[in-house]
Amino acid sequence: MTIRRGRHPARPTGGRRQDAGPAMTTVLVAYLVAAFVLLATVYALRPHRGAAPPAPTWDYQRETVALEGGGGFNAYARWAARSTAWLTRGSIERQRDVHRLSPLDFLAGEAGARSLAGWRERHRLPLEGATLAAAVGLAAWGTLRRRAGRVWLVALLMLLGLTVLVTKPQTATRLAGQAGVAVPNLVLRAGVEGDPSGSVAAAPRAATVQRTIAGRYWTAFVGEPLSRLQTGTTVLATAPPTAKAGVLGFLRGRVTAVGDWAVGRHGLERAVIATLALAYVVPFALLLVVLAMLAACAQAMVWLLCLVGPLVAPLAADPRRRRAVLRLWLLPLAAAVGLLACSALGALVVVRGAELAHAADAYLGMLLAGSTAPVLVAVLAVRRLLRRRAQGQGPTRPRVVVARGGVA
Repeated sequence: MTIRRGRHPARPTGGRRQDAGPAMTTVLVAYLVAAFVLLATVYALRPHRGAAPPAPTWDYQRETVALEGGGGFNAYARWAARSTAWLTRGSIERQRDVHRLSPLDFLAGEAGARSLAGWRERHRLPLEGATLAAAVGLAAWGTLRRRAGRVWLVALLMLLGLTVLVTKPQTATRLAGQAGVAVPNLVLRAGVEGDPSGSVAAAPRAATVQRTIAGRYWTAFVGEPLSRLQTGTTVLATAPPTAKAGVLGFLRGRVTAVGDWAVGRHGLERAVIATLALAYVVPFALLLVVLAMLAACAQAMVWLLCLVGPLVAPLAADPRRRRAVLRLWLLPLAAAVGLLACSALGALVVVRGAELAHAADAYLGMLLAGSTAPVLVAVLAVRRLLRRRAQGQGPTRPRVVVARGGVA
């Protein structure tokens, strides 16, 4: 036997080990794409035919978007106002679903858990006998084998996790769904603590906080434009939906200008106001819907990873598989929770930005009220001055440099 010093086995070229597996980014992207495909498939098949869990009716759901008046401008204003209300209502409801239920648990989890519970009751005795025999066999194999190892312990723990999932399927699916819903609610409560108005931060529950935020968002982008279309002012914006008809009828009988707006005699002005309201709400509504879709995919990931936790976590008892468990289960679960939290926080930022943009626009309009003509004259004067200055300079001629003598 010859011992040689200073020589080591050849290492694979490259910065990563050959047994390191796929990169973390690749795993996350693959899980996210798989969750999106699974969620789209479940939505298309719709195995859950029951009604959605009951939810309280908010003020925006009681709003009626109706405009009187004939003619092309009034018809266009009516369509634009209804489109604005539809976009705003859809974005609010998608965010409500994120804070209310987990999509996979609602669409497939509950029905699958009930089916599994029924199958277990029909085959209870064979399942109990097979489970007991497998547990005794694994324990005997691990005790009587000569070489020490933890494969039998991993298999026994996985059998225990599978038994828990089979015997308590409804509890497992419900807990996995609650994990995906609790994260955005915690972010919502934590994100409104610094609200300067104090109206949202004083709310006791996440549902009340979301109702307040949704009410302000609806009033800014639907209530105020609709009030301008009906009365020419924002007097109906903050009125309760059930009392708006009475207030409008009272104003029509007392103020002539309000009656003219209500019957549709300002069709052109209505078309302009409705167009601006629709243009305002489109980007914010699309952002909220995209964030809701991203949050739904993250909730699907959280639901699936939590559901397979009793089967995957026992693999950590084997030191050779701990790295794989960390890379393929624990870190993706943490990333899904972080993505869900970022989506909820992004929705809060979008709504707050929409409110600030609307407030800035209203404040600017108040400052320029009665000053439209001077501002227009100033803009035209500056534009004419710049045009004259550009014409006075004339076309620039290229400079000619003549070099005599010397060698270039």
